[in-house]
Amino acid sequence: MQTWDQIINTALLGTDKRTLAINELPAELAEAAALIQTNTTDKEEQFLQIAALAFNYRQCGVLPLQKEGVTVSKAETEEKPYCSALAIQTLKDILDSESNSLLQFWLQLCEEKKQIVTPELVPALLTIGTQQKKMQNLLVACCGKRGDWLCQFNPEWNFSTATTQEELWQTGSAEQRKAVLEQLRKDDPAMARTWLQQTWAQEDAGTKVEWLMIMGANIGEADIEFLESLAKEKSKKVKEVALWLLKQIPDSPIVQQYQHVLQKTVTIGKKGLQIKLPAGLDEHLFKTTGLDKLSNSKDFTDEEYIIFQLVQAVPPAFWEFRLDSEPDIIIRSMQKDPVGKKLMPALVQAVVAFKDQRWATALMQNSQVFYIDIIPLLPVKEQEFYSIKFIDQFAENIIEHAIRREDTWSIDLARAIFIKTAKSVYQYNRSFYSRYIHCIPLDIVNELEKCAPGEDHLKNTWYNSSEYITTLINLKKQTIQSFN
Repeated sequence: MQTWDQIINTALLGTDKRTLAINELPAELAEAAALIQTNTTDKEEQFLQIAALAFNYRQCGVLPLQKEGVTVSKAETEEKPYCSALAIQTLKDILDSESNSLLQFWLQLCEEKKQIVTPELVPALLTIGTQQKKMQNLLVACCGKRGDWLCQFNPEWNFSTATTQEELWQTGSAEQRKAVLEQLRKDDPAMARTWLQQTWAQEDAGTKVEWLMIMGANIGEADIEFLESLAKEKSKKVKEVALWLLKQIPDSPIVQQYQHVLQKTVTIGKKGLQIKLPAGLDEHLFKTTGLDKLSNSKDFTDEEYIIFQLVQAVPPAFWEFRLDSEPDIIIRSMQKDPVGKKLMPALVQAVVAFKDQRWATALMQNSQVFYIDIIPLLPVKEQEFYSIKFIDQFAENIIEHAIRREDTWSIDLARAIFIKTAKSVYQYNRSFYSRYIHCIPLDIVNELEKCAPGEDHLKNTWYNSSEYITTLINLKKQTIQSFN
């Protein structure tokens, strides 16, 4: 169409240097173009109206692509019911809010109720899935058969083609495979290990490290054989991570070896607890298990540093059998002994590494020092009690632990956190509250005013944040009501 070339030339040169003549237009447009020129004197306005007229005329003449032998089948009949009108409206509001955390919360409830979205929302959700890879499995479940059908028309949506965990593990994207392994490791650790072993030879070193980190969930005796076999891996990093995991399994040979050495190192005599390494320690212990022979601190002798490493590498329960005592008594005794006091941080690291909840509680109740890393091992009520108690001293650490939780905070903890975040408006901005709305209790709305900072220059910012938090909470409440 030569007319379109003339329009482009006019746009490039400007209407002062060139105007469209009626004879440059198709005959079918001459009457309409003459009418535009009669009713409009402004050159730019004339040009834009005639260009719009020509554009629509041009589009009307475009034929769709014809391809022989191509048939499009209908989508399969949906097996799940559509969610309610209220749920759909809530979803639309959440999409407008651009809160991914709320969207995930909505999708989780939708999946739990075994419902799906109505067809008009499927393309928007699949498009979101191209960016939010961690949500892909949820999005697939909530888009139903229509989602599976639509994916064939857009390669970017092909994540919806596999629906079972095994299919996703075999053919899914890296993010999908990661999500499958994480979930399976929680639900069926043995099956997760079997699947991993089946594809292990095909993975690169970076992926192997990532998979091994996921294996840390529910690590146990059944994983020992596989982890020990990785000593033959070419990648140094893979071998290091495998060794690190072995050190978290009480029954692994390496942990048993450490306990054997400590058995000879710790004695109980008339003077109380005595700690001294046995003579002629096997060099193999240092060469293959990662122990350092020399102290890296002026506060420890070489011998004390070796013992420190051993203490942090054995289950805390070892001390109960070795000293024939209870955790609280052992902790108090160690704090009275000069060397034992030095070893307390190592004991804390062992409690964290072996996820010993009994010893975590005993440490909180008997230690002279507050150890922040112990908090996640405590029962929820104790976590919240100590978090509120020490939030003034360890605000950032406690908030970091709180946002890792998957459950909802209590009103008291939420209030304590908001009092802190309200004073750091740049660090804890709107995106913070949006990202962790799943943790925020609904009733905190009534407490927001009490969380306001005393400084006048921060009050207005907190007022705006409070309004935003209220909007998010209302959407969260509406989501819950939608699926009840």
